[in-house]
Amino acid sequence: MNRAVRLLRNGLGLLLLLALAAGAAWVIVQSRPRPPQTAGSPLPTPTPVRSPTPRQPAPASPTPAATRVGQRVPFCTFPGGEPPDKGGPGLDRYEFSEPRVVLTNTKGIAIADWLPDNNRLLITRFDPQSGLERIETLDVRSGEVQLYAERGSHNGKPVWLSAIQGVAYTDAPSLITNLPKTTPQYELRIGRAPRGEPESIVTSEGNDIAMGFSLAVDPSGRHLLYAVDRTGDRLQNWDSVAHTNQATSFDVNAWRRFPPDLSQPAWQYIVIPFWSPNGARLAVFVGPSSLFLVEPGPNRVCEVNLEGRWPKAELSRWSPNARYLALITSDRMPSPLVGRTDVTVLDVLTGEVRTLPLPAERGWAMNIAWGGNGQHLIVLAAASYRQERANQTKLFLADAITGDVRQMLSDHFFGGGAQWGEQLAWSRNGRSLAIECPVIAETGSPVLIEDRICIIATETRP
Repeated sequence: MNRAVRLLRNGLGLLLLLALAAGAAWVIVQSRPRPPQTAGSPLPTPTPVRSPTPRQPAPASPTPAATRVGQRVPFCTFPGGEPPDKGGPGLDRYEFSEPRVVLTNTKGIAIADWLPDNNRLLITRFDPQSGLERIETLDVRSGEVQLYAERGSHNGKPVWLSAIQGVAYTDAPSLITNLPKTTPQYELRIGRAPRGEPESIVTSEGNDIAMGFSLAVDPSGRHLLYAVDRTGDRLQNWDSVAHTNQATSFDVNAWRRFPPDLSQPAWQYIVIPFWSPNGARLAVFVGPSSLFLVEPGPNRVCEVNLEGRWPKAELSRWSPNARYLALITSDRMPSPLVGRTDVTVLDVLTGEVRTLPLPAERGWAMNIAWGGNGQHLIVLAAASYRQERANQTKLFLADAITGDVRQMLSDHFFGGGAQWGEQLAWSRNGRSLAIECPVIAETGSPVLIEDRICIIATETRP
């Protein structure tokens, strides 16, 4: 009897020790020190990457923190400076027109972006006859559609290169040919109008799937950044005018907290860069939770402390004045089980991180777009993931400086028919909002009857 009691006691003690050890490991992985606030330059100055420290002998019982490699990249310190100007128009001065339908399709329309002329949209549209996706521009005034390319399968939306009046996009032609389906070849291509033979920039094979999501164009519309494979490594910089390719000087893999695990889902390792509108820096997302600010010229990099927020990186947007970075974030790792998503705004001058107070019942932010003044942004949000699927999304106008939020066109539902991040875009002059406005039947499960793009005229009263 005593022996049984001792065994039971020892077993319980062992379980307790294991639980404590697991908890301690989790705390070590999750805890990150916060950077001090310092005065200085009016823009954040990322600290140069330090050289790797000499490898120390492994301890007898290594902890998760001991394997982290991101320690070589410091957290960003933000110098502060002049407070933001709150003198822009209040939300009550905005007037949104009734939506005007400019394009319809049976299904599969998506909005990539406005072109710099503020009159044309870069869109994708499914062609039911060929089974391919068409990459086109749409003139919202005349309705004229111009075809630039067609593709079978891809891993990211196209981007516009104004220097050559063409589009960069990814395609997996092996998925629609007789090549083995187990080793798709993802190609980075350039398409021009009138549509002809596409120009192939690079071909990757096998598990190299991050490239399409990584496309980023500099403010001049000439240089294209992209990742060759899902491990990141060094981003490539393609000059669309000179037709030259050069690896960037910074190594993404050196920034990671953990080495990439290629057996994990794509969001564990994907690399997504965003060029700021003034070209001064890049916001680079690595994996599901790490955000880095990079100054390409001096090759300086630092990590942003998002204070436990998990960003959906592909939905991040720089403000036109390059002061703010808006992100859709969640309080848990991105997955279908996320309870809600929020809009988080980072001030890259002061380091302030603000979560916009969308109405409590609207807990599922899906799309964001900045207005031309760099202060206001549009948010497409639903009350829940279930309502998002049923096309119950509403339109909100938000002030990134004051935190004010106002619902617009409350009698209308928007969204649906396209992936997150491809359902709306606000023109650079702030006068036109392009948005998905499909016709969906609400009989049992939602059924898409007709996909549509609408234009909403946006003006401010004096």
